[in-house]
Amino acid sequence: MNGKPTAPLIFFFNLQAMPAVKQSERYLREQVALAKAAGVHLYSIPLTWPRKADGEPDTEWADRQVDLILDLDPEAKVILRLFPGMPWTWHEWRDVPEGDQALFADGSRAPLSAGSPRFWEPTDRAMARMIRHYEGARYGDRILGYHLGGPDSENFAVQYREKGPDLSPANQARFRRWLAAKYPSDGALAEAWGRPATFASAEVPRPEPGRFPMHSVGWKGPVEAFYDPVRQRDWIDYSDYGADLVARRIRDWARVIKRETGGRKLSVFFYGYTFELPGSFSGHDALQKVLACPDVDVLVSPYAYGDRGAGGAGAFMAPVDSVAAHGKLWLNEDDTRTHAMRREDLPSWWGTQDAFTRDGRETVGVLGRNVASVLAHRAGTWWMDLGALGAFNHAESWRMLQARAPLFTATRGRYRPDCALILDERSRLLVRDDWDVNYWTLLHLRDEMARVGASVGLYTMDDYAAGRTPRCKMTLFANAFGLEGARAAAVRRRLQRDGGMAVWLFAPGAVRQGGFTVRGACEVTGMDVVDAPGRMRSRGEGGLVGLTWGPDYEVRPRLAVTDAATDTLGRYADGRVSCAMRRDGSLHMVFIGDMGASSEMLRRLAGMAGAHLWTRDGSVVQTDGAVLAVHAARDGDLTVTLPPGLSAEPLDGIALRAAGPRVTAALRQGDTLWLRLVRPQRYR
Repeated sequence: MNGKPTAPLIFFFNLQAMPAVKQSERYLREQVALAKAAGVHLYSIPLTWPRKADGEPDTEWADRQVDLILDLDPEAKVILRLFPGMPWTWHEWRDVPEGDQALFADGSRAPLSAGSPRFWEPTDRAMARMIRHYEGARYGDRILGYHLGGPDSENFAVQYREKGPDLSPANQARFRRWLAAKYPSDGALAEAWGRPATFASAEVPRPEPGRFPMHSVGWKGPVEAFYDPVRQRDWIDYSDYGADLVARRIRDWARVIKRETGGRKLSVFFYGYTFELPGSFSGHDALQKVLACPDVDVLVSPYAYGDRGAGGAGAFMAPVDSVAAHGKLWLNEDDTRTHAMRREDLPSWWGTQDAFTRDGRETVGVLGRNVASVLAHRAGTWWMDLGALGAFNHAESWRMLQARAPLFTATRGRYRPDCALILDERSRLLVRDDWDVNYWTLLHLRDEMARVGASVGLYTMDDYAAGRTPRCKMTLFANAFGLEGARAAAVRRRLQRDGGMAVWLFAPGAVRQGGFTVRGACEVTGMDVVDAPGRMRSRGEGGLVGLTWGPDYEVRPRLAVTDAATDTLGRYADGRVSCAMRRDGSLHMVFIGDMGASSEMLRRLAGMAGAHLWTRDGSVVQTDGAVLAVHAARDGDLTVTLPPGLSAEPLDGIALRAAGPRVTAALRQGDTLWLRLVRPQRYR
C-alpha cells in the first residue's frame, strides 16, 4: 500500500447484522480495539443503499455505517462490499416484470435473473454512482478497494442447487444469443445437439423430476457420471454459458472499478469455488477467464465448510495456487464459529448453531492453521464476524495473528510444493451427476491430500498444461475427464519432460466430443483399460497392500486395467484391477479407477514418488521452506521428520525433543505447531 509491503490480514464486521444483535456495537468496538492493538488496520464491511420515500438512495444512512469503522480506527483502510443494482429487499423488486425474474421448474421465482438486461447496464450505472460517492474527498483516501457480487452475493447461480436452471424468458433469450455466438449456423447447432434445433428455438434444458435439490444418489442406485456429449449437449452448453455469464459480469465490474478509481483501488470478487460447489452449472467454472483479466485483483471465498474443526483439513475452496500464478491475490474468508460468541446473544435467524470451537485453545489452534495455510500459499485472509456476535473477541487469537504478520511481508519467492493436485474446470461442465462425482473426485480428494503430510499445491489443468505450475514429484490429476486434443498433448509433453509420478483418477480423457470412449482413457494413462461395469471400493496390493479406498457405489463408467505391463496396486471386490502403475523411464504413471482415494493411500504414493513426508499421522502440514506449521490431528506426541540439512526452532517456545532428523512435541488435537526451518551455512 503506497509502496509499503502490507500483510493481507483484514477484519470483517457484518454491519448488516447489527440491528438484530443486542450487543453488536459493543462487539464492534471491542474487536476493532483488538485489531488495532495487533497492528491490523484493514477492514471489510458490507454496504447497501436503502431507498428514501422519494426513491433516491439514502447515502447518509450508508455513510454512517462506514463512519462506525473509520471513527474507531484513525488508520483504517476499508474494502467496501457493495451489492450492484437495486437494493436487496423484496419490496424493491415488486415492480420487476416477471420475465426478468429468475424462474424455476417448480414455478417458483427469484427476484432477478442474471440473464436480464436489468442486471447489466443499469447495475453498472448504479455501481459507478456508489463508487464515485466514496471516492470523493470525504472517503477517497480511506478506501482500499471495492468488493462486488450478485444477484447472489457470491456470484454463483441463484438457488441453482435447490431449484436447478433459470428458465426465465430473460435467461432464455441470453442463452440463445450465447449459442449464436458459439455455433456458426443453425445446422451446426443441430448437429452438436443431435436433434433439430435453431437459435430461435433452443431452450434452457429442463431437469427431470426429483433431480433438485441436488443430493447424493450413490447410496441407493448407480451414479451416471457424465452427460452424453451429443444427446445432452444442451446441458453442457448451458453449463458453459452460465460460467461465461458470471465471468463476463466480473470482468465488466472490474473495468468499472478501475475506470472510476483511476486504477488506484482494488477490485475484489467472490469466485472460483471449483473444489466445493456441486453441479455442472454453478457459474464458477470459468476461472481462467477471470484470472486473465488485468482489472481483476483479488478473489475470495470462505474456507471449506466441511472438515474445518479442530484437527480438520481447513482446506481452500479454489485452486488457490493458480490464482497466485496469475499475479492475483487470494483471500480466505475465515468465518470460524468460535467459543467467543455468547450463545445468549444469538439472534433468531442464527438458528441453534453451537460454537464451532470449544475453548480458547481450540480457537487459537484452528485460526493458526488457517493463517498458516494462507501464508504458505501466498494468500491472505479476513477474519469475519459473520453474525456480529463477537466471534473474534479473543485477545490471544489477535496476539497470535500479530506474531505471524511479519512472515507475510518477508520475501521468500513462490510456493514450490512437492505434490500438486490438478483440477480441470472444463471437465466439470461434463459431469451429469450433481453431487457424488464432485464430492469424491474433488472435495473429498482435496481434504485427503491435506492429510498426506507433504506440501501440496492446488492448480488448474490449463495452468499445468501452459507450464505455469512448478515441477512436482507427484502430480494428481483429479478430474481430467475431458482432457483431449492440444491440451492432452501439452500435458503429455510436460510429463515426459518433468518425470516424477502422475496419478490419474476415475476416468481421465474418457469423455470426448463424440461420446464416452475407453480409448481416450488409454491414451491419457498410457495403459490398456476397459469399461467393466460394477461396484467401486478397492483393496490394495503391492505397495498399497492393507489399504482400502473409494466409495462402495455402482458408478457408470467403471474402468479396469488389463495391461500386463503394469504393476497391480489394487482390485475391486470382483477381482478386476482397479489401480496400477506403469513405468516409462523417469515417469511413473498411476491409474486409480475409483472416484475417491484415502490419505494413507496417497501418502504411500507420495513416498514412492520421493516427496518429503513431514508427518505420517494425518496432521495437516503447511510449509514454504522457511516456516513449517503442523495442525495436530490427535492428542499425543506429534513427530516431524526434517529433510537433510534442516533443523527446526519453535516460534512459540513449545518444548521439542530431537532425535536425529526427527523432532517431537506433545500436543492436543487442534493445536498448531509453528517451526522456523533453519539451514546450516554449508547447505545455503
